[in-house]
Amino acid sequence: RSAADPLVHYGRHFGQTIHALCNFQALLTNGILQMGELAETPEENFTAEEQCEHCVFQELLKSVAGLEE
Repeated sequence: RSAADPLVHYGRHFGQTIHALCNFQALLTNGILQMGELAETPEENFTAEEQCEHCVFQELLKSVAGLEE
């Protein structure tokens, strides 16, 4: 793990303190899909769990500057 990679530092901190039971790989994969391929899909088409996961993903994006690029 690279100390220079902000996702390693913030991602670990985020996972341990905010959402310890979260599957990080699935969270990132699904969040990226919702930002890209599924961006035009209405929110109501996603399950409540998927909507919740996307909110967690959005919080992660806010906490790591430059991650969205």
